[in-house]
Amino acid sequence: MKVAIVKQVLDTLGPWTGLRWEETTPESLFRSWPCKGLHWEMATLLRADWYIVPQQVNTDYIYDSVLKHAGQAEILRKYTRRITLPEEIPFESYDLVITLDPILKFPAGGRTLFAYFVAEHWDWRYRKSLRRPLANADLFLAHMLDAPCELGRLPQAIAFPYVRDMRTMREVFPAKERSDAVWADWRTLAALNPAKSGQEPPPPQRAAERLEEALGLPVAYRSFSMGLYHGEDPPRWGDAAEYLRELGKQKYYLCLGRGSGAGQGLADAASLGCLCFGEQDKAYHRLICHPETLCGDLQDLPCRLRRVHASEDLQKEVCAWQEEKLRRQFTEEPLNLIEKALELKQRGFAKARARISGTLPVRPVHLDSRMKLHGKTERE
Repeated sequence: MKVAIVKQVLDTLGPWTGLRWEETTPESLFRSWPCKGLHWEMATLLRADWYIVPQQVNTDYIYDSVLKHAGQAEILRKYTRRITLPEEIPFESYDLVITLDPILKFPAGGRTLFAYFVAEHWDWRYRKSLRRPLANADLFLAHMLDAPCELGRLPQAIAFPYVRDMRTMREVFPAKERSDAVWADWRTLAALNPAKSGQEPPPPQRAAERLEEALGLPVAYRSFSMGLYHGEDPPRWGDAAEYLRELGKQKYYLCLGRGSGAGQGLADAASLGCLCFGEQDKAYHRLICHPETLCGDLQDLPCRLRRVHASEDLQKEVCAWQEEKLRRQFTEEPLNLIEKALELKQRGFAKARARISGTLPVRPVHLDSRMKLHGKTERE
C-alpha cells in the first residue's frame, strides 16, 4: 500500500520538510521534525511520503499553536522546505492519502482513499466531522474514539487512534537498562502545582519533589518551558527524538491530573516499553492500561504504583497486557479498518468504471493486517 500524508506550512506537527519514504529512515525523519513526535509512528508504520502545501486553512488549532504567538508563523515559513502546490500532488499514485486537518478539497471519482485527522477535539471541524466527513473525504479519523467503531459505508466518521509501530520505536530507541524511576507527564506536575489565573505555570521542580515524596521513587520530567508548540529560531531539530530517548530510559510513566485529550502521551510511553499509569477518563488510557495501573485520580496512584513496584510478576503482567493492547487496538484493528475501507472505495470505483466503459472490476489492494508492511509480522 502506498501512502501520502499532507500537512500545511503552519502546522508544527510532523516534519518541516516534504520528503519521500525512500529518501529517509525512521531515525533521520527527526532531523526535520522539531516538535513532538505525534505522527512519527504512523509515518514509519505506513512508510508514508510527506507533502507540505502552502497554508490553506487557519484552523482553531493553527491559531492556538501558531498565530497567537508572535513570530511563530515567521519561524515556520523560514524553516519549512520542499513545499508542493496541492494540484501538483499525484493523488492517483497513492492508495491512501491522509491530511492533518481537512485542508484540501479531495478530488472525486478515483480509487484513492482520502482521510483526515483533526488535531484538536475542541475545534468545531472535529465536531462537524463526526456527523459527516468534510472536504469530500472518504473517512474522518476520530482520534478521540467518539465515532462509530464499525465501518459500514463511505463516506463515514470512524473511531481511529493515532496508530503505533512498537517494533520500529524500540529499534530506534532501545532501552538496554531502565532507571528505577518515574517519568511524570507535565500535566501531572501542572495539576500538583497549578498556575494562578492569567499566569504562566510555575516551575515544576517543587511538584516533582512532592511526587517523589509520595511515591518513594525518583521523578524525571520535561520542563514546562520546553513546550509542544512554542518554536525557537533555529528550531530544536531532533528534540522529539531526544524526548523519546529520555522517556524510554525510565521504568514507569504516569499521566494523571487533567481530563482533556485522548492521552496519546501514554501511548508513546507504552510503545517504548514503559509501565504506564493512567486515568479512567482518557480514551487511550482505558484501552492500554492494565486494571492495576488505571487510576481514578491522583490519590489512587501511590498505592497502585507501590503494588506494581513490589512485584516482578505483576510488572511482567502489566507489560504483556500493554503490548497486546497496543498491537491489537493501535496497529492491527486500524490496519484492518483501512483495508476494508480500501476495498469499499475500490469496489465503488470499479462499479462506476464498469457502468461507463464496460471494463472488468479492478482487484482491490490488500493490506496485510499482520504488519506485512515491514516484511514480517509483529509477532515474528
